Amino acid sequence: MRDLVPPFVRPMMRMLGADDRGAFGVLVGMLLATGVLLGMAALTVDVGMLYQERAELQNGADAGSLAVAKTCVTGPSCVPGTAATYANQNSKDGVSAVTSVCGRDTVNGSLSSCPAPSGQGACPAAPAAGKNYVDVHTATETTGGSWLLPPVFARALAGNDGYPGQTVHACARAMWGPAVRSTKSLALTLSVCAWTQATGGGTPPTFGVNVRIFVRDAPSAPTCAGLSAPGEFGWLNDIGGCTAAIDLTQTGYVAGTDPGKNLSKECQDALTSYVANGTTIFLPIFDTTTGTGSGATYHLVGLAAFVLTGYANMNPLKDAIPAPFTKADCPNGGTTPSCIFGRFTQALVPVSTVIGGGTYFGATAIKLAG
Repeated sequence: MRDLVPPFVRPMMRMLGADDRGAFGVLVGMLLATGVLLGMAALTVDVGMLYQERAELQNGADAGSLAVAKTCVTGPSCVPGTAATYANQNSKDGVSAVTSVCGRDTVNGSLSSCPAPSGQGACPAAPAAGKNYVDVHTATETTGGSWLLPPVFARALAGNDGYPGQTVHACARAMWGPAVRSTKSLALTLSVCAWTQATGGGTPPTFGVNVRIFVRDAPSAPTCAGLSAPGEFGWLNDIGGCTAAIDLTQTGYVAGTDPGKNLSKECQDALTSYVANGTTIFLPIFDTTTGTGSGATYHLVGLAAFVLTGYANMNPLKDAIPAPFTKADCPNGGTTPSCIFGRFTQALVPVSTVIGGGTYFGATAIKLAG
C-alpha cells in the first residue's frame, strides 16, 4: 500500500506526525471529490464507446453499400432495403439505423439522388456524371429504439447532468462499372457486332434473351462480315483450363490467337461443364483484328457476361443444341462458322475491383470508394 502513495505526499504526512497507512483511501476520496477519476473514466469508457460505435457503423455502411451495389448489378433494379440487413449484422447489439440510401444507377435509374454532403459522417461529393454509385448512411440506434448512445460516466461530471448521449454517424460509398480485368475469362472472343445483334443494339442493352451467335463472323452473318481475321475461329491463347488473362487497363490492348480449328481437351471439358452447370462465363469483346491465322490479334474493348446453353460445329465436340433451336440454326459444312447458344446477362467478375469506362457489356466490378 505504501508504494501507492505519491512521493510528494509522504514528507507532508511525516511532518504531521502520521504514517501513510490509510493514505490511499484518502487520496482516492480526494480524486473522486474533485471529479478527476470520474473525468478519467468518462474519457476512457464513454469516448471508447463512441469509437467502437463509429467502427461498427462504418463496417455496417461498408457492407451495406456493397450489398446494394450487388443488387444493382445482378438484378433488374437496385434494392436499397438490403443495406439494413448488413448494417444490423455488423452491430454488436444487432441494431443500427440506415438513415439514407441514395446514389446513381445509370442502367435502371432505381436510386434516388443524393443531397449535397453535410454534417458528421457525410460521404464525399457525388462522382462524375455517368458513374454508378450508392451511398449508405448509418447512425446509432439502440435496442430500445433510441438514436442516442447513452453515456456511462459522463453525466456524473459537474454540469453534465442533462447530457443525453450522442448520435454517431457513418457513410460508405460503393461504385460499380465495366470490369476491365479478369484472369478467368473464357479464351474465346466475340465481336462488338455480334454483341450488338444479340442484345438488340439498344441503350441499355437487352439482357436475358436466348440467342444463337456465330463465333466467327462470316457471310452467313452478313451485317458482321469481315470483322474476324481470316483463318481463325475466335479462340485466344489460353493460360490453362481454356481461360485467358484479360487486362484492358493497358492502352490498345490486344490478344493473341489460337486458330482453334480443333478444340483442346481442356476447352472441350470446359464447354461441356459450363453448359451442364449453367455457369456464367466472361467473354472478351473485340472491335478490330489484324493479321491472319495464328498471327492474328484482336483489339479487345470489354468483357461480357454470358450463360452458355449449347454449341455446334465445335470440332471434335458433339453438338449440344438447346431447344427451341435446331441444327438448321447453325448448319455444318462449307464456310459456315461454329455457333454458341445462350444469353448475355449481368454478373460480377470475381476478384477484379478495377472499373473502366467505355461500353458496358454486362461484366461488372464493384469497389468501395470515397
